[in-house]
Amino acid sequence: MRAFITLLLVLLTTGLIVKGQTDWKDTLKGELEQLNTTTDFTVWQQGAEKIGQLATAHPEEWLLQYYTGWAYTQSSFKAPKGQAEPSTDKAEPYVKKALDLQPGNTETLTLMAYWLSARINANNSRGISLGPDSRNYSDKAIAADSANPRAYLMKALVIYHTPALFGGGKKKAAPIVEEAGQRFAEFKPKNELEPHWGDEIFRELEKEFEKGN
Repeated sequence: MRAFITLLLVLLTTGLIVKGQTDWKDTLKGELEQLNTTTDFTVWQQGAEKIGQLATAHPEEWLLQYYTGWAYTQSSFKAPKGQAEPSTDKAEPYVKKALDLQPGNTETLTLMAYWLSARINANNSRGISLGPDSRNYSDKAIAADSANPRAYLMKALVIYHTPALFGGGKKKAAPIVEEAGQRFAEFKPKNELEPHWGDEIFRELEKEFEKGN
């Protein structure tokens, strides 16, 4: 009888854990779907806050830390004047927590590179100090998974926006942009929650390159 009760408790606990995981995944999926339909800064901030609440409730789920940091980082590029900096500040603890939880993961490394680029975008004077760091994290992300198109995209962006005097510029970025395009064409996410953003950013970068041709 005691063994049966123990087994029952184990089954109930396992069921609750699985249900809890399903609940946050469903909620996260809904928030991401909503964010993908808008460019409105306020909506992005609200979405980031809601995902952040999930991250607080499930602090060891790296994907929740990742997507909270990503949403705040992404929103900084959509921010009205003066709001980009606070958005990157909000992103920071989540970006770093995701990397702490998954230090060798190509996506958390890529997100760190993206966040550093957002910090530069918020204050261009940081480019000299943070640009090399962003490129370094991009290289680490590529080393972790050479099929990740977002890693190449981040590397291409930082090189493109680095002055030629410091080893950057359009010519240096061109082969990395081409590589990113090939990786995006080949990339297929394994599931709905696997990171798969970046294609729109890549298309904008392509347009920038075409302007000079």
